[in-house]
Amino acid sequence: MRRRSAKDVAVEAVGETLTEQLAQELEARGVPASFAVPVAEHLAASGRLPHQQRSPILAGVVAAYAAHQPDYEALEESAKNIDEIQRLMQGFAGELRKLEEGLRVVSAYVLRMHDKANAETIKRLH
Repeated sequence: MRRRSAKDVAVEAVGETLTEQLAQELEARGVPASFAVPVAEHLAASGRLPHQQRSPILAGVVAAYAAHQPDYEALEESAKNIDEIQRLMQGFAGELRKLEEGLRVVSAYVLRMHDKANAETIKRLH
């Protein structure tokens, strides 16, 4: 296992700080954290990001987010709806299991009554 040098540790610390800075700048420009943090991580991991290029790049990210914001929000809403539908379907499946069990009990009772009625009919005929 390779030991990390002080330079490696410093680079990691700078990378983390850059990620946080980028995320904060994006959030300040109106991009939600759920979108800003992954983008900031990707930008920080891509290598050196000169300070002069930071503003135009972040402006591009903000513009791209604004262009796709309705789609992104619709996707988040769809995910919430899917979770709700899944929860409802699980509840419905549980109720169906209860109904099935009740029908088994009623079916067994009806069969017993039918068998009992047939046995009494046979006794009467003899």
